[in-house]
Formats: sequence, structure tokens, C-alpha cells
Amino acid sequence: MKNILLILLSTTIVVSCQNQKSEKELKSEMSENIVLKNFEYISSGDMDSFQKTISSDFKFILSGTLKWNDGKPLSRTYEGYDSFINDFLTPALATMPNGLKFNFDKIIANDSGAAVIWHGESEALYDTYNNKYVYIYEVNDEGLVSSITEYTDLLLSASSLLGQKINTNFKEELSKSSAYPLH
Repeated sequence: MKNILLILLSTTIVVSCQNQKSEKELKSEMSENIVLKNFEYISSGDMDSFQKTISSDFKFILSGTLKWNDGKPLSRTYEGYDSFINDFLTPALATMPNGLKFNFDKIIANDSGAAVIWHGESEALYDTYNNKYVYIYEVNDEGLVSSITEYTDLLLSASSLLGQKINTNFKEELSKSSAYPLH
């Protein structure tokens, strides 16, 4: 009988230890949950709820070298919620009169953030705008999104959203260089 009790006790201890998650696993789940909520809110246009998922020092980074038609940088860091809304999101969405449909594809999360892979569908001012995106989210120790970095096809953005017919960052010197022959 003692042996049976020892076996049952040992089995219970082993099973309960296997069911406990590490701190890293718990943080990964927390990151994934807050990022999915954040993405759901921005996708649906619920910016009040979106704002509740971000930190007070939130920043949005559009990678690359894209410029507005007036030459000011569109690709840059937007510091804070107000800058993200007023300087990036509102003007960007104005180039898509019928809005942008967000289509979630995949999330890859760890204990400090997540990558969300998604694709958008829209009719923009100058052409169809069906782009692919990767959002890299950083989540702080309080469980709030501290930054989002967007990676996307900026040539498609330039042509479809802004009507730019040429790459505004093209350097004439490169076409004459022997390192980059164009013939």
C-alpha cells in the first residue's frame, strides 16, 4: 500500500510540474494576447481600445525611405499616440477613401513582443492597393505595446497611395556606375 501511495504521489508531482509554465512562456502568452487585441482594435478602427493597449511612450515606426508628395518623410518614427494618429494614420487613410481591410495571416510571439503578418485590401486614390505587411511589436514589462515597426512594399505605397510614378530615392550616379550597369 505504501508503494502505491508513493507511486501516486510521485506521479502527481511529475504531472503538476509538467503543467506549470515557465516565466518566459507566460510572458510569451501575455505578449501574444495584448498584440492580438491591439491588432484587432486597429483593424476594426476601435482607436479608444487601441489606445488602452499601448504605453505612454508608444512609438510607431514606418521603415524605409518613403516621402509624402511634398518631400517630407512618411517613413520615420512617430512618437506617441497623437503623432501616430494625426501625422501618420489619418493622412495615410485619407489616400484610401473606402478604408483599408486588414486580413490577419499569422503571429509569432515571444516574451518581449510579436511579429504579426497580415495583408491589406483597398482601392486607393491612384490604384488598387493590396499590400502585405509585417508589424514588429515590442511589449513592455507592464504588458503594453511600446512600439510597432511596419515593414511593407513602399514602392506599391508610393504609386497606389501617393501617385508617385518614379522612385523618389533613385540616385542618377548609380545608373552610370560600373558597379550597376543598366545595359
